[in-house]
Amino acid sequence: MRFRLHTTIAVLGAILLLPSLALTQDKPAAPAQDTSAAQQAPQGEAESSVQEAPIEPVLSGPYPVMSKAAEDRARQIFQMFNHTQAGEMWQTLSEGLRKHSGKEDRFIEYNKKLREKMGLETKMLDETIVPYIMAPDTVYSRLSEFANARVPIMTEITINQRGQIDAFTVRPMPTVAEGRYAGYEDATKLKLPFSDEWLVYFGGRSPFQNVYAVSDDQRYGMDFVYLKNGRMFSGAGGAGSKNEDYYCFGQPIVAPADGTIVKAEGLYDDNAPGKPTGDQPDGNIVIIFHGNGESSVFNHLKQNSVKVKVGDKVKQGDVIGQCGNSGAGPIPYLHYQLRKTAGVTLPAQFVDYVADGKPVASGEPTRGQFVKNGAPASASTTNKPPASKGASTPATASKTPSTPPASK
Repeated sequence: MRFRLHTTIAVLGAILLLPSLALTQDKPAAPAQDTSAAQQAPQGEAESSVQEAPIEPVLSGPYPVMSKAAEDRARQIFQMFNHTQAGEMWQTLSEGLRKHSGKEDRFIEYNKKLREKMGLETKMLDETIVPYIMAPDTVYSRLSEFANARVPIMTEITINQRGQIDAFTVRPMPTVAEGRYAGYEDATKLKLPFSDEWLVYFGGRSPFQNVYAVSDDQRYGMDFVYLKNGRMFSGAGGAGSKNEDYYCFGQPIVAPADGTIVKAEGLYDDNAPGKPTGDQPDGNIVIIFHGNGESSVFNHLKQNSVKVKVGDKVKQGDVIGQCGNSGAGPIPYLHYQLRKTAGVTLPAQFVDYVADGKPVASGEPTRGQFVKNGAPASASTTNKPPASKGASTPATASKTPSTPPASK
């Protein structure tokens, strides 16, 4: 089973408000293999009424993308939901979503039933914000314990720059085993494979932080995006835009460590945003063998940008290609994995980088962090999840900066 960034963000607008009594089950079932963000709840966990609406791009307003104002607004909307203020929530729905959500009284009744099943939030476990990939919106995710639910619940609220809800989902989070490599320590000293500061769109060990956590062959994969002023693109983004509108597109990708090129393909077309083709899912790909059974894998590179060929020796920091939108990707972004020679994904522990302004000597970047390479840090400064002997647990929430990196 393969996942990519698009597999969790494909639906442009949805509201999911009817999880079944399975919320109180002790053991979650396996995750559904579905390309819809709103429909990727574990099988058997939720029976849901899903209504979809296209997001109408809002290009400006008092809640800019990735701003503290947007984050605070999303928290406010969550509390409306938490305290069953369904009438107030209805007023915050964007016009397009309201049209596709039925009548107000039906919406309020759904909300009431769900709140009765779940009870109040008893503990907030984690929260992140990231930009939405297909419109200039902010996606706020919150992982919580609720009084009547035996599994953690993820609430995801997508708001536009007017502070209106463009998408709202509630779903149980699966608990997954991290597998035999949970305690693995890299032999290769990896540096982040880019210049400047990028956002970790997916990364970490829990399904809340990282969609790849539920997949055996992608478990520790990561997605990175490049922002300017908190946004992934200029204009409205999404279908109808150009790859060049996305700030990732054409950004240089560099070797994270010395090694030998064992695979290099660079002739696949770049997709138009929101319109993946039938090409192989990896698209243009480079694999660097570092020795000690470890290889770096880069997917979705820009057509004709790959600067290496099989057999080439590269040094840490050498440019190997450019960020693109080939293969299964819906938009330009970088997908990275560290693999064993046999193809098993390993935890990638980068060294001497900066996460949200703080130096990290060795660590695993997590969703919502802004990261860049830095000077060697103190050996006592780490950002690595503890190894587990069973199921993964959410990492401590990392604070996303309220002011995104400025345009370079």
